[in-house]
Amino acid sequence: MATASRIDYNTLSPYVRYVHEIVIPQGAMVPERYIYDYEFIYVVSGSGCLRIESNEYTMAPGALLYIRPHKLNEMIVSDKEPMHCFAVHFDYVFLGEAADFSPYSVYLGQKQTEGVPDAKSLQARPNVELVDLDIPEHMTPSRIHPFHEVFRELTFHFHESRADAQIWLKSSILRLLGLVHQELTTKEGIWIEHTHADLMLDAIQFLQQQYKKKVDLPVLAARAKLTPKYFGTLFKQATGQSVSQYLLRLRMEEAKRLLRLNKFTIEEIADQVGIGDLFYFSKLFKKTEGMSPKKYADSLNTRHYVKE
Repeated sequence: MATASRIDYNTLSPYVRYVHEIVIPQGAMVPERYIYDYEFIYVVSGSGCLRIESNEYTMAPGALLYIRPHKLNEMIVSDKEPMHCFAVHFDYVFLGEAADFSPYSVYLGQKQTEGVPDAKSLQARPNVELVDLDIPEHMTPSRIHPFHEVFRELTFHFHESRADAQIWLKSSILRLLGLVHQELTTKEGIWIEHTHADLMLDAIQFLQQQYKKKVDLPVLAARAKLTPKYFGTLFKQATGQSVSQYLLRLRMEEAKRLLRLNKFTIEEIADQVGIGDLFYFSKLFKKTEGMSPKKYADSLNTRHYVKE
């Protein structure tokens, strides 16, 4: 099996390979199988169980199941009623023609003129994981309607013959990932189930109030009466980012807001977000946003006179 590489939200560009809406007969068993991309299964009605490796999960209306590549899995539908569900196969980025495969031949057993890749090549295909979102294999979203709606969108766009269908598919799978992120985290980006969520929320609220001043990991750790190393570990676990990364994001978001106002020079903005050195601010801005603050301002039809 190929070693997984990891991407973040900045480089996320999902490719949807297959979508279907299906009603599985009562008492049916989907035999053991491996998948070679990522799969979401959303249950609309009916019940059953899904086994992923050694873990077994209940499938009930509103349940969202998530299967990672190369995981042995099987499904058993209750003998009381059929199961109505959606399934979406995707990769977090398009891995190229050489790594692509037909879901019809690999998953559905349909004969294809181009031939079917062998198990060895499928096991060796690259695997790209998303570092910013640790999705559990089973969850029951609190908001049923938005999830049902996005799976219907995915199904509709997958069966469209329009040339731009893949764009709409990408838009819908991004919306689905956004909904999953909202279910798992607070608006501040803290994992809801983290054991120190309240402590991290207090730290983030302090950052939001004090980011214009000198604030860093030792300051936050001292407030929490923890060592910097331990606090930094907890913060990274709870948010997926280091304190310095989170602080930088706060400052850059505020900088972009101030640039949109078209009231301040770039030097004034750098000072207002707590980065007194203009050239260092410009370097950080370009690294995070992909362009200098001047070019960002110009793209908004603003005029900030500063040397590049």
